[in-house]
Amino acid sequence: MNGHPTDTSLKIALLDDHEVVRHGTRIHLSNDWRFNVVGSHGHSSALLATLASQPVDIAIVDYALSANDIEGLALVRQIRQRHPRLGVLMFSAHVNRVIISSAMHAGANGVVTKNDRLDELARAIVQVAQGETYIPPEYGAEPDESHLSNAEREVLQLCMTGMTVSEIARKRHRSIKTISTQKQAAFRKLGLRSDGDLFTLRHQLGYL
Repeated sequence: MNGHPTDTSLKIALLDDHEVVRHGTRIHLSNDWRFNVVGSHGHSSALLATLASQPVDIAIVDYALSANDIEGLALVRQIRQRHPRLGVLMFSAHVNRVIISSAMHAGANGVVTKNDRLDELARAIVQVAQGETYIPPEYGAEPDESHLSNAEREVLQLCMTGMTVSEIARKRHRSIKTISTQKQAAFRKLGLRSDGDLFTLRHQLGYL
């Protein structure tokens, strides 16, 4: 349904350093009577000025800003400190469990992928405005460690203590190749790509 913003419209502030994305998102949301886009910005300083000068219900923040701008997660933490009641959605071209976990821990209320339909962004805005969190449906479930073998589980536990594959091989009296294979199998089952991913998601894998 199209129409002009009303007094009950959600006030939206956008931040995206890509003008085409920013413009298209603004036009789409402005055509929905539920939303009033009060700011559309290409740099974090402009967004922060808008948040400080007028009421905003939801800030949509790009995950990867330009090289001369603040890092996206650092900006979310800053926004959360200054505006604790503001709804914050992180907008990212690439979404995975690590990005979602990092964004939520920084203080975002949800993560939306730019590959989704803009209708999905609207749904996420409404959901966050209602006090809920939003995660893309395909990432809604926690990493499922129930499919790990006992050996894979133990290898990951040792990895999280900081041990290398070689050190684990010596400790478990196995070859480096065997340990490496078990580690990669566990990573594949959990959707991890690197040791960095494992440490980022360790709070979700507390029952390993």
